[in-house]
Amino acid sequence: MVFRWLVNAGLLAIPIGTTIGVLIGIDAQRQASGQEPLFAGGEDGSPFGGNRPPNTGGSGNPHDNRVTTVNYCQKSYGIHPPSQGQKYILNPNQWGVTDEDSGALCMNVISFNNGTYATNVTAPEFSVTWQYDRGPESQPVHAFPNIMLDSDVLPVDLRRLQSIELTVEWTYGVGNKPAAQTDESELAAQDVNANVAIDLFVDSDKTQSAKTSDARYEIMIWFAHFGAATQPLGFAKGSVATQAINGTTFNLYSGRNGVGQQVLTWVPTSTTETFSGDILPLLSQPTGAAAIDFPADSDYLGYIAFGSEAFSSKANVTFSVPNFALDVQTS
Repeated sequence: MVFRWLVNAGLLAIPIGTTIGVLIGIDAQRQASGQEPLFAGGEDGSPFGGNRPPNTGGSGNPHDNRVTTVNYCQKSYGIHPPSQGQKYILNPNQWGVTDEDSGALCMNVISFNNGTYATNVTAPEFSVTWQYDRGPESQPVHAFPNIMLDSDVLPVDLRRLQSIELTVEWTYGVGNKPAAQTDESELAAQDVNANVAIDLFVDSDKTQSAKTSDARYEIMIWFAHFGAATQPLGFAKGSVATQAINGTTFNLYSGRNGVGQQVLTWVPTSTTETFSGDILPLLSQPTGAAAIDFPADSDYLGYIAFGSEAFSSKANVTFSVPNFALDVQTS
């Protein structure tokens, strides 16, 4: 659907290394000429501040059948697309970007104004175009642009979980538009370091489980990783368990991050661009990994999000998610 990219032509043709400041200048020119702004800014006119609610792209009116495409280039911004079913929040989430960093990221969200999608758990289509120079070894990740489950089913204790059905299709490509399929040789040629993952947080305290910096456990399920710098915590020690879910085999790595959280990372044996299955078994301690600190059945799952950890790249790259759905069933 080519029309989806017409709104973005001015942004996505920007050369590699263009800073946010230049993007803001382009935005001002667009507004001066009466064009739709690239940024959904705040009441103070800035792209990053103010108290204006996020531009959702529609009001959820069931009679409004238009499709809206909006770019979000802020460091962090909660995007709430209209939905008649499952609610999601999207976020550019450039949490690791500092004033000294060179690069930029923009999230492109395509939503139906009437809030009606293929199923009642289907999410809006989105993509992320980014480029960052390599960061220090102590802080290599610049961003985790993601889509997060926004549901009162969370937090939930693990004993009540019956299934976490995940359906996802994604691609990664060099350039400013979504790739038809991922070409890992092209990514390697541009020294792309990134992963594709679903991120979950668990804690024995119900409130703490929803706080990504405070929860005791972080469980990551990777579907791909690119570049030598993109390694799970505990990689040097080797995997501690293996488990297969619907034809995808995952190896488990274990380690602690800088804030003391136990990080359990399931890494696929090969890149998985399409996945459909119940990921709940990956939240239980696997056979043969008794020595690993794993969540107890009485602990709470408080956070689920899917996205890409963006480390670095020499060229603009685009992470595209045309299909995503998450269905959490409890007893």
